[in-house]
Amino acid sequence: MATVVIDTDPGTDDAIALIMALNSPELEIKGLTTVGGNARLTHTTANALRLLDRLGHPEIPVAAGASRPLRGAYEYGYGFHGSGGLTIALRPVDSGPHPLRAAEFIIDAGSTYGPDLTLIALGPLTNVAHALQRQPVLASQLHKIIVMGGALEGGNVTPYAEFNIYNDPTAANVVFSSGVPTTMIGLDVCRQVAFDRNKTDWSDGETVGEELAAEIVSAWFEFQPDQPIYDLCDPLAMAAVVEPGILTYTQAEVVVATSGPRSGETRATTGARSVKVATGVDVNRAHATVLARLKTPEA
Repeated sequence: MATVVIDTDPGTDDAIALIMALNSPELEIKGLTTVGGNARLTHTTANALRLLDRLGHPEIPVAAGASRPLRGAYEYGYGFHGSGGLTIALRPVDSGPHPLRAAEFIIDAGSTYGPDLTLIALGPLTNVAHALQRQPVLASQLHKIIVMGGALEGGNVTPYAEFNIYNDPTAANVVFSSGVPTTMIGLDVCRQVAFDRNKTDWSDGETVGEELAAEIVSAWFEFQPDQPIYDLCDPLAMAAVVEPGILTYTQAEVVVATSGPRSGETRATTGARSVKVATGVDVNRAHATVLARLKTPEA
């Protein structure tokens, strides 16, 4: 069983990835840390708390983190994810975030659970970078970092940059150069795995997890009437954690451009051994894994 902290900015695809994580017996989730990105920090933190409550896991702590990147400001994804960061309204909860801020929560988790702790980073890498900068020994305590972000070619914010990395390229460089075994799962593979508007295999709604996922994705297709597919970016990253054989990789040194028109571009030099970069995906197996992990196990 992997001991994990999930750094996230829910976000519709983050929500689906969290459903999967909660339904995966391979993962022992020690907490969520939230970051601005898909929505403002107040929204992503509220969404995380409400998602955990809806899915029956209010005991999992949520530590709020960075409301801005190491430099500049976030560009939010409300136009993609909907008002408040989600395409559906979730019931408010009485509980609030953990007393520790995200970076301190990660540092504390590293001290407590290292060297078994895996960070799964589904948003901008600001919280992870803050933790590594404030506590350098953390780099030797972490088992690995899984990053959903970047791309070997092309982007979704600019022709060069993927959203998460674009929103804090300086933090991404901190993480990719940290020496922690890091895996980058980028747009190149994520865009190959999607839900189709005209197919309903994702919308059975037989369990709590499936029901919530179906609500989110159906509402997203209504919110985005011109989009034929819903890319499973964060869900693919989570699938790769619980089913490692889904993806193929190459070793590379990854450096991120931090200024100019190519800011946020991930430049990978293959053959170096600092980052494991996803280069291929078993699409059918990945799709099946996502669907399987949306099913909430019977108590």
